[in-house]
Amino acid sequence: MSRENPFAKLDIASLSASRAPTKPGYAMTGAAKTVVRSIEDLAENTKKLMEGEVIVELDPQSLDASSISDRLSDDGEEYQELKQAIQESGQSTPILVRPSSDGQRYTVVFGHRRLKVARELGIPVKAIVKKLDDIASAIAQGQENSARSNLSFIERAYFAQNLLATGLTKDVVRTSLAIDEAMLSKMLGVVEVVPAPVIKAVGAAKKIGRDKWLSLRQLVLTPALLRASTDRVANAEFLELSEDKRFDDLHDYLKRYKTKSDAKKPKATASAKEWVSRDSSLSFSMNAKSKKVAIELSNTEAKPFSDWLSSRMDQLYDEYRRSKPEDNGD
Repeated sequence: MSRENPFAKLDIASLSASRAPTKPGYAMTGAAKTVVRSIEDLAENTKKLMEGEVIVELDPQSLDASSISDRLSDDGEEYQELKQAIQESGQSTPILVRPSSDGQRYTVVFGHRRLKVARELGIPVKAIVKKLDDIASAIAQGQENSARSNLSFIERAYFAQNLLATGLTKDVVRTSLAIDEAMLSKMLGVVEVVPAPVIKAVGAAKKIGRDKWLSLRQLVLTPALLRASTDRVANAEFLELSEDKRFDDLHDYLKRYKTKSDAKKPKATASAKEWVSRDSSLSFSMNAKSKKVAIELSNTEAKPFSDWLSSRMDQLYDEYRRSKPEDNGD
């Protein structure tokens, strides 16, 4: 049975018109400021979607997942605890869905794990049905997850990348995840460098924050370590590890691999030559590599001799060329 209330026909447009714009978290002027304020107004409206709406029970088979994925895994301990709670006490919090374009099905905005539990238990899922456009849907999905604080850094980065892939702007993405431009840049820097197969194999990595992911990103910028990372995550031994141990295993492996590779690199050899004048007023030292020679002059005559030498470089070089055997080859 549905439960009606006076706010069942909540209108997003009327909400937007009834409140002052939220102040952006970063300095903007002109058209950009107007756009961001409009987005943040819409974000505030999505928080009110759950207030005064009709909760209905839907057949889980009539619902489709959002096209914007925000999780890398959902079968962990948290999911099992959620499933047990719903099995014992029922679904206490409804999910949010929007009607599909065909009018026959619904698309989940948020609550994918609750939907999965309902399917596994064979029970109807409690939901709120709301007509939302793509922007409002993305913001609602992102802010619901942010409020629950159950997405890891890499899942939030993965979600941000997926939002952008659908054509949404960075302003919408920042508002959806309640982050600033610098944080979004770091998130995208990780998911654009660390290969998708590596991220998916590592999983949600709930205990791994921004700094460790940035460290992994720095490592895989080296082509040899990039190849080593993809090889490592494809290893059966790695995949047998519990998800909470995979990131550290990969990170430590790449650090050891890097140290071992550096140790194998041949060190550049340099031939050193030295000379001292008879009166010890001028010392000359030279370190030569294949295509680079470093010359150092020292002692009391170093400066005047370097000036004298510089003024005669053309003459000395011509003498050097004449001293070389002529090339008689045709």
